[in-house]
Amino acid sequence: MAILGLIGTSILLVLFLNASSLANPTLPFQNNSPTPVPGPTGTLVVQVHTNQNETDRLSNPTNRSFALGQKGFTVTVADNSSNPQIMITDTKGGSLQELAPGRYVVRISDQTLSIKVPVQIFAGNETKVRLTINGTAYPVVYSEESGVFPAVGKVRSDMFVELQSSTSVASVNDLVLLQVRGGAPGVGYLANATVLAQQPPTQGTEWLELGASTAIDPVNATSISLTTWTYSSVVTMQPIGIAGVSADA
Repeated sequence: MAILGLIGTSILLVLFLNASSLANPTLPFQNNSPTPVPGPTGTLVVQVHTNQNETDRLSNPTNRSFALGQKGFTVTVADNSSNPQIMITDTKGGSLQELAPGRYVVRISDQTLSIKVPVQIFAGNETKVRLTINGTAYPVVYSEESGVFPAVGKVRSDMFVELQSSTSVASVNDLVLLQVRGGAPGVGYLANATVLAQQPPTQGTEWLELGASTAIDPVNATSISLTTWTYSSVVTMQPIGIAGVSADA
């Protein structure tokens, strides 16, 4: 009788623990997924590379490709950008996120670019975005500051620059980046500028009038480069295999 009593008590204790676990998810038998997405999901993988050495922002873009690590960007539902999800690339330039099926927009700002890449997520599939950001630098052979002028909520520093190019470097209203270098390595500053006016290239020379976001001092600069930026994106889709998904290339 004592043995039967112990068995009965054990059965009741097991039933109590299972019932308590269902009522209180902090007890054993819980789902350990930290932030599960309800229902079936797909995976978004974003990889970002650039030809700009991010460890030396004053240097000109190169012919090499660098992973753009620790870069933040957002992903929003295609028809509603009010609740963005923030993603950050790792040191290899990759980032991944599980998402519910649907249409989304990947948004990233870098250099002078505001990039938007539409994507679609399907359940059980990997959608991969390979984003490449490239700059082309043009040495400024002559520059002349034309003055500081008031703009909406700020001031604008206007200047004329001469570039050696047989083709048009930029058009009116284009955004460009000025890399102004001082007398020692690593000394200088960056300035975004807008093309205010342009003269078509003649005999390998083009003149641009720029409106810079900060005052430019060409007299004390050892060199100035004007860099234009472009990007390309490739979106691919494939089923998620047994090996799973990686943010790396």
